[in-house]
Amino acid sequence: MSQLHQDEWIITQLTTNFNEGFRLMFLAYYAPLKRIAGRIVGSDFAEDAVQDIFTKIWTNRICFGNISSLKSYLYTSIQNQCLNVLRKNGLLENYKEALQNGHWEESILDEEVFIRLYEAIDRLPEHYREAMIKTLKGESIAKIASSMNATEDMVKAYKRRAKELLKKQLCDITLIYK
Repeated sequence: MSQLHQDEWIITQLTTNFNEGFRLMFLAYYAPLKRIAGRIVGSDFAEDAVQDIFTKIWTNRICFGNISSLKSYLYTSIQNQCLNVLRKNGLLENYKEALQNGHWEESILDEEVFIRLYEAIDRLPEHYREAMIKTLKGESIAKIASSMNATEDMVKAYKRRAKELLKKQLCDITLIYK
């Protein structure tokens, strides 16, 4: 399911069955929001910042019916929550300097790319997916071939075909990095 369709589904669930929608939103966004918060406020404060966002949503039963982008809403919320944490801890000036240097935007962009990449890898056929995941973990072709009970040539073919499929699925991302 594409990110847009997933967000639309979550918003629908939040409107019709808040508990289920909240669960889906939490599963989809907790980890990415925590990584983003970690880059802004550090790992010591990241989990608290994300939990505060989800607690506010749960407590206030926020209506998402007129929100066009769930992801934008949550990313803006985590940025604002992190600003509050920085203000509270007297670190706001450091953040402003990093923001002026463009580090936060790069962090968000990198996060989005990794999320999209891993979602695309999850959609690959089993052998292609396994070969790509093991490659990303740094395993050699020989080790991958051994663990998959395949020849090295087969693993190379799996990887080549997986890369072709990933390029098709992620063509819009490659435009960003050219």
